[in-house]
Amino acid sequence: MAKYWIGITSQQNLAANRKINFPVAGFSNHLRKRVRQVEPGDKVLAYVEGLYRFAAICEVTSKYYYDDKNKIWPEDSDTWPCRFKTRPLLVLPDNEMLDVKKLVPQMTFITPRQKATKWGLALQQGLIEIPEEDFGLVESEMRKLMKAPQPPNCYFTEEEAKKAIMKLPLEKKSLHDRLGEMLETIGSRMGYNAYTGHRVTPEHAVELDVAWLRGKNPEVAVEIQIGGSIIEAKDKLAQARKFNYRKVIMVIEEAQLPRLNAIVKFDELINWMDAWSIPAVYKLYTTGMSFMCYYERLIESQYKRKANVEFIRE
Repeated sequence: MAKYWIGITSQQNLAANRKINFPVAGFSNHLRKRVRQVEPGDKVLAYVEGLYRFAAICEVTSKYYYDDKNKIWPEDSDTWPCRFKTRPLLVLPDNEMLDVKKLVPQMTFITPRQKATKWGLALQQGLIEIPEEDFGLVESEMRKLMKAPQPPNCYFTEEEAKKAIMKLPLEKKSLHDRLGEMLETIGSRMGYNAYTGHRVTPEHAVELDVAWLRGKNPEVAVEIQIGGSIIEAKDKLAQARKFNYRKVIMVIEEAQLPRLNAIVKFDELINWMDAWSIPAVYKLYTTGMSFMCYYERLIESQYKRKANVEFIRE
């Protein structure tokens, strides 16, 4: 049965985690026994000390391991060698992190005495196991803060879409990489194993910009054609089809569409391929993220102890 934890981090280390997309969590040697209790499938809330904010939710994907050789986090005081691997489920931007002070009165793992005096003492142990109801409360409030920009109701131009994408709270810097991050995120939220920079098969030399898999079975391959060779992008998608990806997509600027059609006109690949515009990917991401927040809550089915019925607001 899954357990729920709060992992304490610093502002510096949070910034480092954001850059690498939260692939691992690390803790000091004195927490080794507690870290050993963490299991794959457990959920961890990232709490930023000093800011009193919750920043992210991650799922544990490995058992405990010890690594004091590979320094990941910038602070000099420790290497945080007691580790387990993770994957991010929800990450809030720096300016929208959840203020824990608003939730202290409702959190059951903080004792009444701590609430009345120094509740911060309950959040100084590095790694804290908490009840599922406390985790559910924090997760619900964090999801309310996930404000994806709403796309315009009318058509908007490619240049407007590019500018809008560059303003989204994403980790990647370039337009190409941001499009990949958006498509990877949507795939993950839809239940696929979604990756950027994924090889067609583990032994294959060709690497796809984005791949969605159902378990280990290939489903959707995407090449993002922003600069570079459109023929090379087409050939990568052809390799994906050869290895049973059921659908292939090329994200292109609209001016490239006539050339793409000329290249694939007599190619069997045309029957499996879609071309997506940059505005279409932007709309997919913004509307999709809004929908998935509500959808995931709608299909959620698990027992939670509550004092009151929760009201789902817009």
